[in-house]
Amino acid sequence: MDGTADREITSLKLKDFSRTDKPAPPEPDPVPEGPPPAPAPEEPAPTGLEPGPEEPAPEPAEAGEAAPEPDAPAEAGEAAPEPDAPAETEARQPEKPPKPLTSEEVTGHTASLWKYLPVPEGEPEPSPEYLFGETDYPGSRIIGARVRGKKHKHEGTNCDDWYETASCGDITFLAVSDGAGSKRFSRIGAQVSCKAAAGYLVKAFSAALAGRPELADEIKLPLSDRNCMEACGQLAKLVQESVVKAYEAVEAAWYQRTLDPAFPQVLGRELELNDLSGTLLVTAVVPVDKETGEHLIISCQVGDGMIAILNTKGDFSASVKLMGKPDSGDFSGETEFLTSPRMHLLESLQSRTKLSRGIVDLVLVMSDGVADDYFPNETEMRRLYYDLTANGIIPGRGRGLTLAELSQQQIRQFKKLPDPLAYPWVNDQSVKISLHYTKRICEAFGLSLEELWADPAVLELARLELDDRLRAAPPAERLKLWLDNYVERGSFDDRTLVIAQI
Repeated sequence: MDGTADREITSLKLKDFSRTDKPAPPEPDPVPEGPPPAPAPEEPAPTGLEPGPEEPAPEPAEAGEAAPEPDAPAEAGEAAPEPDAPAETEARQPEKPPKPLTSEEVTGHTASLWKYLPVPEGEPEPSPEYLFGETDYPGSRIIGARVRGKKHKHEGTNCDDWYETASCGDITFLAVSDGAGSKRFSRIGAQVSCKAAAGYLVKAFSAALAGRPELADEIKLPLSDRNCMEACGQLAKLVQESVVKAYEAVEAAWYQRTLDPAFPQVLGRELELNDLSGTLLVTAVVPVDKETGEHLIISCQVGDGMIAILNTKGDFSASVKLMGKPDSGDFSGETEFLTSPRMHLLESLQSRTKLSRGIVDLVLVMSDGVADDYFPNETEMRRLYYDLTANGIIPGRGRGLTLAELSQQQIRQFKKLPDPLAYPWVNDQSVKISLHYTKRICEAFGLSLEELWADPAVLELARLELDDRLRAAPPAERLKLWLDNYVERGSFDDRTLVIAQI
């Protein structure tokens, strides 16, 4: 079949699937400027007791005509007729309360209230609006992005997140940091800590494997084997040391900047180490058996955020494992930061270090701007995976589909899919990026997350209806667009997500 016929078939399929009968999502009501107009005065409601129109007086009788007799009085023993009872007051029907707004309508309205202010000029070391990219390492394919949060855009302040990736042969390293929002220059600490941790891991793992080549074989031994445990422990110590090196790098960055008069000029005081506070999540992905996909994952986490590993080809119940635990300070709701005094001590990092060996094909490292939107993480990390696949950011579990090859059952399923939602983009309210939401797909089909795992074709159908801007973008830019435009109520922080496909 030639290309023209191919395009005609596609055009016909697209016409069949236009689904014009489906209502578009409601537009949020515009917010009027100035005080609201005064309501028009209402007519008083009738009560049934108001005086009616005046009745005309009886005309006088003509000459020779008998005047009308007055009503005769009731005879004795006869009950006098009761006067006409006044008309009963008509009960006023209560007005129906206004229909409550749907969650989507409320979200759409609030999404339109955010305003955009650019990254401020004149501050030392400003952070770029976006950071995104994709890299092919020998042992993995990396897609990463971080975007400035709605609150920072609204207030015209810098993004505080940062991430770095690196590799040593087929070993992959990931580092994510979220600078403390209350600290003016935490973005500097976030960037410095990620770079130091990733750089140290490359050098330390390279030196360790060169000094003890048998490490690569020892980590493949049964976990009960002492040599395996010692090899894993040696590599875990390198990950912990990378956090210590990150602390030292942030401390050195503070010393250097105390000599710069621009910082006290902005702060109105001297620069302190805590002004560079931030979290730090570090992960090493070490291949164990390339044929089975078994990997050794070592992580160390200081502060909030999340590290999750997935086996997308396994059973639902064992498909996700959390490799981090958001820790807090001495008080509830307080986050621990890298600049805390005990974070440069190896013994304090032992409880924050996790090791896992098993079949893994996806590693997700994220700041709390993403992790909090998928809480509780134990179950909602699968929803995050579904959202990434439905919006074409990473491959799904099902076979890729095209419109031309859909069966009749798949056509019916396709028409049942909820339309993608589009909310105003903070940077430009006239721009809307349509996105799929797994929660809406599950509701439309009456599926749980586990049932959706068993029927991956549903998400493959969603991928056929991508926003044109997503479809035209490479994966890392798709991730950036998605992070910048998906909407969750109460979510306004910087968002960073690094994906390792292994």
